[in-house]
Amino acid sequence: MGRSDDRSSSQERGRTALDLEHENISVEDERRIDTRICMMYGVEADEAKDIHTNYHSYRLYLLLRNRARKHGMTESTFLERLKGLNVYHYAQIVSQGRLTETAAVDVLYKGLYISENDQDDRYVSFYG
Repeated sequence: MGRSDDRSSSQERGRTALDLEHENISVEDERRIDTRICMMYGVEADEAKDIHTNYHSYRLYLLLRNRARKHGMTESTFLERLKGLNVYHYAQIVSQGRLTETAAVDVLYKGLYISENDQDDRYVSFYG
């Protein structure tokens, strides 16, 4: 699917195998990865969806944390504000190919800075 080398994903396990499946893929390919997970791990479709969503949840967390650090947010502030965000929801949307990881991180990052007193943001509402 999206692998750029000759290694077989069936020989790799865990995050490495999923990283290989996600190399250079399109949004359409993202939707097909659940099937590949079923074959790689010998699991049912529901469990494959969970594995795929958890994969993206972890990646979104790392990307969001790195961006927050880059812009001077402390770890404790990041963790406190992260509690108010539904990263898993965005991971589900990404795993379904309905949103890119970059767009999800953009929305989540903006959510880190929205205070409770701010008005509803149309950009966050659109993707949320």
